[in-house]
Amino acid sequence: MKNTFLKTTLVFALILATGVSGIAQKPGSPFKGVINYKISYPEAKMDASQAAMMPQNMKVSLNGNKSKVEINMASMSQVILMDADTKTTTVLIDMMGQKVALKPKDKSGNNAKVPVVNVTSETKEIAGFVCKKAEIHFGDEKSMASPMIVYFTEAIGNNKIFYDNEYSTLPGIPMEFQYKMQGMNMFLTASSVEKGKVSNRDFEVPSDYKEMTPEELRQMFGGGQ
Repeated sequence: MKNTFLKTTLVFALILATGVSGIAQKPGSPFKGVINYKISYPEAKMDASQAAMMPQNMKVSLNGNKSKVEINMASMSQVILMDADTKTTTVLIDMMGQKVALKPKDKSGNNAKVPVVNVTSETKEIAGFVCKKAEIHFGDEKSMASPMIVYFTEAIGNNKIFYDNEYSTLPGIPMEFQYKMQGMNMFLTASSVEKGKVSNRDFEVPSDYKEMTPEELRQMFGGGQ
């Protein structure tokens, strides 16, 4: 049970580190504040104990081109820090008294396919914002047949911080979107947007966190590949 929980946690953290939290702002009009998201698992086959381990909420703090994601799970909390200017990501994990700072490998130099975004005429109001529907694919037959669906807003910035993932060409902030984690669909919807209440200290790595690689963390908790 411990190893399964650890693997799920690591996958969840690293996926979010490269996709969910990236939010930046329009030049000359930086957004400073917090976006709260609700997380659900509409197609997941989980019993009550498994569901209790999964995160239900996500808090994203923004200041200029920096973002901070906070996620709480059973017996664990994790924070993802992203800086679009330096193109760096750090995942902070506090688990069973162990405080670890993970730095995923830089993927910006990979020859990844450029996401193609088709903005539709469909809209939906989410957390007080009129959001546009977009379909994202990568030019291949499979992704074009089943594109990623996202609702986004341009009212609180653009996506400059998405420098190495499937949202890098989305012209706004995702407010409702879906991820697949280990074959399980994870659905996120913004529930509120709050301006202010963010300081530069919120984006610093605390001194009591020890830097490790994902492999070293797995070894520390006895997890395998």
